[in-house]
Amino acid sequence: MAGKTSAALAVVPSTPSKTKRAKNQAETVSMDVDVQDSATVSSPRRRKSKKAKKPVENTDPMLNDEAYRAVELKQVSGGTLTHEAIVFSSDSTLFFLAKDNAVAVYNVENAEMVQSIAGDRKQGDQAATIHAIVADPDQSRRGVYTFSADCRARLWDADTGRLIGEWRLPGGVAVYAVADPLRSNAFYCAMRQAPVKNQKPISDKTKYAVTRLTLSEDGSVQTEPLFKMSGTVGLCVRGDSQWVAAYAKFRVVLAQVRGSGQVVQHSWRMTERVSALAFHPGEPVLAVGDWRGRIMFWHCVDAQLLGSQPTSDRRVTRNAHHWHAHCVNTVAFAESGTTMLSGGEEGVLVLWQLVTGARAFVPRLGSDVMGVAISPDQAHYAVTLRDNTVKILAAATRGLVASLQGLTFADSSQPRLARALQPNQFTTGLVVHPTTHHVVLNGEPGHLQVYSALSDRHVVSVEVASFNRTGGNQSRQPHVDLVQYSSDGAWMATVDSRSNAECYLKFWNLDPATQKYRLATRIDAPHGGVSALAFQPPRAGHPLLCVTTGRADACFRVWALQTRGTDHHFWTCRSTARYRDQFPRAVAFSADGSTLAVAFGGAVTLWDPETCLAPAAVLVASAQTPALSGLAFVGESSYLAAWSSTRLDMWNLLTGSVWWTLAMPLLAVTVHPRIPLLAVAALQAPNAGPLDTSLLLLSPESPNPLVALPHPAGVEALAFVPSSSTKRSNHHSAAKQLADPLDHNMLVVLTPTGLLNVYGAADNEHKEAAVSKASSAVAMSSAAFANIFGKSKATPAAVSSVAANAHVRQAMRLVRSAVQSAYVNAPYHVLPPVSALYDQFVTAQMHPTTPDTLATSTSEEDAEDTVMADTDIKEESTVAVTSRPATVDDLWSEANPDFIQSICSGFQAKTS
Repeated sequence: MAGKTSAALAVVPSTPSKTKRAKNQAETVSMDVDVQDSATVSSPRRRKSKKAKKPVENTDPMLNDEAYRAVELKQVSGGTLTHEAIVFSSDSTLFFLAKDNAVAVYNVENAEMVQSIAGDRKQGDQAATIHAIVADPDQSRRGVYTFSADCRARLWDADTGRLIGEWRLPGGVAVYAVADPLRSNAFYCAMRQAPVKNQKPISDKTKYAVTRLTLSEDGSVQTEPLFKMSGTVGLCVRGDSQWVAAYAKFRVVLAQVRGSGQVVQHSWRMTERVSALAFHPGEPVLAVGDWRGRIMFWHCVDAQLLGSQPTSDRRVTRNAHHWHAHCVNTVAFAESGTTMLSGGEEGVLVLWQLVTGARAFVPRLGSDVMGVAISPDQAHYAVTLRDNTVKILAAATRGLVASLQGLTFADSSQPRLARALQPNQFTTGLVVHPTTHHVVLNGEPGHLQVYSALSDRHVVSVEVASFNRTGGNQSRQPHVDLVQYSSDGAWMATVDSRSNAECYLKFWNLDPATQKYRLATRIDAPHGGVSALAFQPPRAGHPLLCVTTGRADACFRVWALQTRGTDHHFWTCRSTARYRDQFPRAVAFSADGSTLAVAFGGAVTLWDPETCLAPAAVLVASAQTPALSGLAFVGESSYLAAWSSTRLDMWNLLTGSVWWTLAMPLLAVTVHPRIPLLAVAALQAPNAGPLDTSLLLLSPESPNPLVALPHPAGVEALAFVPSSSTKRSNHHSAAKQLADPLDHNMLVVLTPTGLLNVYGAADNEHKEAAVSKASSAVAMSSAAFANIFGKSKATPAAVSSVAANAHVRQAMRLVRSAVQSAYVNAPYHVLPPVSALYDQFVTAQMHPTTPDTLATSTSEEDAEDTVMADTDIKEESTVAVTSRPATVDDLWSEANPDFIQSICSGFQAKTS
């Protein structure tokens, strides 16, 4: 049986000459899908010369505006909460967070979101990023001001999300903003010039202008420039509105703003890098935090002491408050001035009693303290942490009131050294938990984060490898490279490493009582590094298997679950296999677990996972196929997707041939585990930027996209998240869902900024029009398949023209014989269901027909072949071929003789 399966699946290419090989490569059917704009999707076509600039009229109904209305952006989750101090509302009942391009409004008591304020997001188009938010001091309403990257300031109603006012800022982009304590609608801002084309990136030498803005009710803006500074990273204002301080690296600037508009600037050059500033509310003191962990009190906020002339490096009286062992990230004073709060890398909030000199601590906050804010009623402290967490503490008891956790890797303030040593934090991609349908991805170092993209809530953090949170070497922090789950969620496999020197493969078992994963087996240094990981679907009477591929030893290993007693489980290496000393890069199991696919370079090898003695088949698209980076069996169908960074090949295992090819720069690919559906994130052109990214939803039967959406925010990873109403279905009935592909699923897109864009089915009023226009894309449209098999029996004239040519009759006879053999001998996971074959089988037995258009000289064998072509096997809801050339000349003008000859040579041994 193994030999028959190998013959049915393998394609054995001949060895053509150099000229013939070049011709075959030139005539390979390659499909290019370009998204021209947000409302147009081009149909697959052959590559054309660069000189051809004449536009081609588009008649495909899939290209109309209604084509992708069946899918829309439902919500945006994740994102960076904030690394600055949060903002409380004037009545202390709400707090505001700037989440990229939106303002999220939360309840102080339970940290539940009550409002999300943002502009329109159309098909993933992200609005301008919000740099600063300021609470509206007006007690009659709960409002919030936003300053965004589009050089605008806006006032929003926090209760309704309604836009109250909007102002165009003439000075550029307001990066930092602080409300004027004495004047309404007035702010002190650090302004940066608006970005222009070919502008240099932001650096420590970028010029900022500290300006006082006044926003009038008529929409006008008054600006009062105060001073300029390079690389400003912090700004604070004293309560009397007469002193403004700013810092950048080793420099501190203190400016006195007089009533006449005169500004007296004083600056100091420090020997230690400055990290925080704050004015004392009642005394002429400026608190300065530095990287050594000190908080220096500068007794310099005095006009008589400093004088009326600008000064530089003037000596002032200072005294130190030193507890922190590392950098002080934030300093804040209570309104009474008797209490000071500070936080840093230790993950401890320190409360300083300035009168008595005593200190109190709130330890083990979980990550570096980045910001501290005190509510206007002095009842709550809000602490923001580096791991994208906000914790609300009660001021009286210092107990936790509420906690809000975001995506922990969305951290733009990591040290530059750490980012350079670990440039890719998304190595796990988006993995969907099989039972809870939560997405699992990289968290803080050595951790996995389980996140609900639909409810925008953190679920749990799983510690895979421990590390020292303070004082440790950034390069030695652990990182989770891979994670996978068994189909029932009972087992989790992880791969973690430390600076490419240590690597561990770990198997975790789910404890039913606590619903937590416990470590069962750890394998040190497997392969010298693991590049891919996959669990086998469970098979009755067989132990659970897991396959890993090596980066250094050029082999893959099969790990088997062993049980000793009733509750002792462990994993052992069952077998090891190699293929021509090439390095494996991807691995995948078929839906029933009977076939293992491993990618070695540009070749796809198929193995029996129980033996792994030798590959049962080797699939090679062409001699120039790049090294593959991913493999996946598409749902429960007979298709296998293999992709690299530049192309995607869809293999049909019934014929052992490439069904179609998508040649585009690919960013991410994901495959639905049950229904025949895949999603592709691709660039419209090589070397294109993130603004030219498109999302394509495809059926494995055709390269024509079912849905195409622009996604200018960029893509890091994709994942299908089933909705609660999704039911397990066979692939033949699931094909009906492809006209509305996300009717029972959600497509989650991870952006480079840490956003989770969730796409789902559109509203009901748009579905009927979209389904009627998209249904044509469900049918198979492979040109090679159509040229060989011809049209359905509704057009006997086309069958006659095909049968009249001896070469085509021979190709049809050989391929049909191989397909019939594949139906008999292939594993059941690649076979169509009985319901798809029953009606046509009974019809063929009870009503045998012979085309009357064949010539009298047609042999009996050819006539039998024509009848078989007249009763081609079709799936329940699809039609294999929809068109056919009317003449033999037209047939050979579109057919590829080399492709037909390769198939004939590949199946010659089977048919003989």
